[in-house]
Parts: sequence; structure tokens; C-alpha cells
Amino acid sequence: MDISKAGAPAPFVDEVEPETQSAGKRAWRRFLRNGGAVIGTAILLFWFIVALISPWIVPYDPTDTLGLARQPPSAEFWFGTDTLGRDVFSRVLVGSQISLQLGLISIALGLVPGVALGLIAGYIGGITDAVLSRLVDAMLAFPSILLALVIIAALGPNLRNVMIAVGIGTVPLYARLVRGSVLSIKQLPYVEAARVLGNPPLRIMLRHVLANAYAPIVVLSTLQVGHAILIGSGLSFLGLGAQPPTPEWGLMSAEGRDVLRRAWWISTFPGIAILSVVVACNLVGDGLRSALDPRMRIDR
Repeated sequence: MDISKAGAPAPFVDEVEPETQSAGKRAWRRFLRNGGAVIGTAILLFWFIVALISPWIVPYDPTDTLGLARQPPSAEFWFGTDTLGRDVFSRVLVGSQISLQLGLISIALGLVPGVALGLIAGYIGGITDAVLSRLVDAMLAFPSILLALVIIAALGPNLRNVMIAVGIGTVPLYARLVRGSVLSIKQLPYVEAARVLGNPPLRIMLRHVLANAYAPIVVLSTLQVGHAILIGSGLSFLGLGAQPPTPEWGLMSAEGRDVLRRAWWISTFPGIAILSVVVACNLVGDGLRSALDPRMRIDR
């Protein structure tokens, strides 16, 4: 018996991903190894929980004037009061509902038509692809904020129209992404086999092509939620989105801009909330991209 071999420590294999694991489990393990992604997920979970329970935990009515204008942060008013005497802490908590809804609904409004356009253009090709691609290119020629401003000017300033405007601005992003993915996927052997077996085009597009193009769609959606919240808050800051007395973060930041030196807390705390959600979405998006894209994977 070789004593030297018997006493040697076993090789460390905990970080090796077994080939028997499913792709989903391997992606989840890679995601959990990304510290930034975990932190971003924790921040987003925090805000989602706050949005769900905020009506029951706010100390004051977010639209109630307490008669104590521009009170600095204290034990009674954790984030101080605004120029009308409303509790900023309560307004930030309730505003999480509005901002998260804005981001999620806007992305949903852009995702469905964008994915449909990209799927049809990429799979059918030919003149259909040419026409749809030129339409998408025309939309991409306008910056998203400019396109949103044009739509708001046409529809009118309110929160619902902001969601529509931001959603329309994301349509070309999804269309171009999905089209590129479909062009590569539809040439793969299993798609050709499904076509030879007589599957109808719609079934092939949904079951075989789109089902295998979900990874970039998930990553883009995560990143765009933060972008949508940022654009929506910017429009509200300009007076084109949520209208007073709605406790929306962008509108709250705008209400304190004229007294920023004397009452910094009115704009600062809503601004920090916007920053935290946008950064968290970017961290989670980067983590998902590293976990789901094999070309970016670095197994440790």
C-alpha cells in the first residue's frame, strides 16, 4: 500500500459542475456565485416587499398635509417632510408601488409586440424581414427619451401614457434582439427536423425557436426594467408623467429641486430610491447574462 497516496488530501471538486446537472441548475449555480447579482436581487426583493406591504406600514397618509413643512429628518419624520408638510418617508414607500408598476408594465407592453415582430421577421425572412427591419431601424433612429416625449406630447401627460410611451420605445430593442437570435436558431438541425416532420410554422416558431431564445430576452427585460423606471421618473420630473399629489419618485425629486440647498432631503431620498432600483436591475441583468450565455461563462 502506498502510504504517500493514502494520506494525500482528496482533490477539491465542490466547484466543478456535474455534467448530470440540468442547464437550469448550472445557470443558477453560476448566478449565485456572482456577488453583484446576489446583492442586486436582494435589493429588488426588498423593494418588491416594500411595494406589497407599504399601505400597511406607512406611518402617515402619503398625500396628507401635516402642517409641518420642510421638517428635517428626525425620530418623528424619518425622511423629513416636503414643502407641503407631507411625510417623505411614507411617500417614498408608497411610491415604490408606482415606480415598479411603471417599469414592469412598460416592459410588458414593449416585450410582446417586439418579440412577435422579431420572431416573424427572423423566421419568415424575405420581403417580410426587409419591411419589418426597416420599420425597426426607423424607430431606433430616435433616442428612447425623445420618442417618449413625442408620444407623451400626442397622448397627454399622465402615468398611463408614460407606460405606453416607454413600452413603445422598447419594441425595436426586443425586435432586433429576437430577430438576430432567430436567424441563428432556425438553421439548427432540430429546427430542420421539425420542419421535415411537417410541423406548422407557428408551432415551430413558438415551440422550437422562441423557446430556445429566451435567455437574451430575460436578460434584456431585466436591464430594461431599470431603464424604464429611469425614463419614467425623468418624464415625471419634467412634469410629463405622474401628476401631483401622486407619490412618484421622479415627481417627488422635482418638487424639492427649488429648495435643494435648504431642504435637501425632499429630493435626495426619492433619488436614492431610483438609483438603488436601477443599479439593482443592472446587477441582476449582468448576472443573468453571465449565467445564461455560455460564451461569457467563466466556471470557477
